[in-house]
Amino acid sequence: MSVSVDSTTTPYVRLNNMHASPPTHTYRQAVNEIRSKIKNASRKSAHVYNFNLRPEELQSAFDLLEKVEGRKLIRVTYSDDYNFIVRYMPSQVHERAHIAFTLLLNSALLRLTAAPYPDLAPGCENIGAMTFQLGPRKKEADAAVRPTVADSRLPSVVLEAGSSESLTQLKIDARLWIEHTQEVRLVILISIDPPIAPHPTFPRITVQLWRGFDPRRPPRHPVSRVREARMVWAADWTVAAAPLYIPLDDIFRGQVPAEYGNNDRVYLNTDSLRQKIITAWAEL
Repeated sequence: MSVSVDSTTTPYVRLNNMHASPPTHTYRQAVNEIRSKIKNASRKSAHVYNFNLRPEELQSAFDLLEKVEGRKLIRVTYSDDYNFIVRYMPSQVHERAHIAFTLLLNSALLRLTAAPYPDLAPGCENIGAMTFQLGPRKKEADAAVRPTVADSRLPSVVLEAGSSESLTQLKIDARLWIEHTQEVRLVILISIDPPIAPHPTFPRITVQLWRGFDPRRPPRHPVSRVREARMVWAADWTVAAAPLYIPLDDIFRGQVPAEYGNNDRVYLNTDSLRQKIITAWAEL
């Protein structure tokens, strides 16, 4: 699965400077261009389209984007260089990865509870590709979970999926979630790419975990980020999946419901998640 990138691929940036470059499009021009491009976009590729809009037109762009065919396959993000970035993923591989992650996490949490809960794990909810406000801009996740008893609508654990050529933007997305919020505890990145030798039948699957830490240096300005995002774990799942667990403290933001007893972490069925990705890839 290849990735086509319009404009310059977003580099590793500071993410503290919220002043993007001068506008390159009106919001109508941007959304019309998106419509045109996704109409002819390869179904086996992921696509990234970068724009700079006037800040006062961002909400209008979001509203107009809702009317675009294929909206559920679109994720909106941003960076220091572009204030309106659209990631279009028409492939079923990414969608199945999101769905499998959500279902596997819910079932794994249910197995930890002392009492039977036949449908949903107690104390948390899956919120899917919802749009969130991060500072002055909006951000969408591929999949996410949050505590049901919380003052914030923001998620606690986020999943973002893409491919190696869009990995730069995925890493920026991880930093956006962690450095612009206190609520997001963990970001999981999954990169899925075409097979290469010596494993020509398996898609290349890479997984990374990101979390926040106190800055190495005190911030120079009061509005500077209060946490620093760092990758804490990475694994290659091309041939076999590695074990992966999520601390319950991360999911419930330190207030783990009593139903989970003495458990402090939940292990995902990574073999099943990997197999779902491989099966979806084989059907392309």
